[in-house]
Amino acid sequence: MRKGLSWIVVLALLAMFLSAPHIGHAAKKMNNATVKQALKQLGVSNVEVLGVEPSPIKGLWMVYVKLGGKRMGAFLLTADSKYLITGKLLDLSAGGKNITFSTGIEKGYFPLPQGKSLKESKVDVNTTGSPTFGPPKAPKVIVYFDPLCPYCLRELKELRPMADEGKISLILKYFIVHGDKARELARNTLCLYQQGEKEAFWTYLFSRGEIEAPRGNKCDEGQIELVLTRDGEEAKKLGLRGTPASVINDKVYSGYLGRTIIEKLLLTGKVAKGK
Repeated sequence: MRKGLSWIVVLALLAMFLSAPHIGHAAKKMNNATVKQALKQLGVSNVEVLGVEPSPIKGLWMVYVKLGGKRMGAFLLTADSKYLITGKLLDLSAGGKNITFSTGIEKGYFPLPQGKSLKESKVDVNTTGSPTFGPPKAPKVIVYFDPLCPYCLRELKELRPMADEGKISLILKYFIVHGDKARELARNTLCLYQQGEKEAFWTYLFSRGEIEAPRGNKCDEGQIELVLTRDGEEAKKLGLRGTPASVINDKVYSGYLGRTIIEKLLLTGKVAKGK
C-alpha cells in the first residue's frame, strides 16, 4: 500500500473494529458488497470500494478503496470478515515486493504517475559516456541518481535484472545531492565503467563505497568530470529537486517508481531517446 488510508480512517477502522466482534460471520465469497457491509458495521460508509483481489495467502483478500478526490488506499480483510489488517503484504521471496501495491497497479486501482513531457522542457538529454546496461535496441530507461541516495539504489536493484534480462536499456546519469562523498563514489563508479568492469561497478555502487574501489588502468578523469557536470546541469534544467528521477517514453518522472510501475509505463507511447 503506497499511499495508505488516511490516518483518520485508519484510526476509525482499528478502534471500531476492536469493539465490533459481531461482524465475524463467515463469508463464502468476498466482493464489494461484502466489504461494504463489513465497513458499514464499523460505522464507515463514506469509502468507495474499488475492488477486491485474492492474495497469495488463502483466506486473505486485498481490498482497494477510494477515499475522496484522487486518494486511493488498500487494506487486507480475512474471508470471514473477522479481521481487518492495515499495512503492506510483502513477498520476502521476491525481495520484499509489496504485493498489495503491485496488484493495485496491475489491476488499475492505483493510477500511474503522469510525468512531465521531455519535449516541453526543451532539455537535450545527452547519454554519451553514461553507464549503460542491457541491449541498445531495448526500450530506454534513463535514471538520474545519487550514489548515496537509498531510494536510488533500491530503484537500480529492481532495474538491473530487467537490463540483464534484455527487457530494457538502462542508462545511468548522475545528479549529486549528497555532497563530496557522493561525488567521489560517482567518480569511482564511472572509472570502473570506463575500464569495462561492469560487475565491479554494481558491487561497488551497491556497497555505498563501503568496499575499496578496485584499482585498474588509469581512467580519463577529465571525461568523468565532464559527465558529472553535464548530468548535474541537465537535472537542474529539468527542474529535478531530488533523486531518483527517470526518463521513460519521453516523459520525466520524479521519485522512486519501482519495477511494476516502470513495466506499465514502458507499454505506453514511444520509448525515451537519448543522444
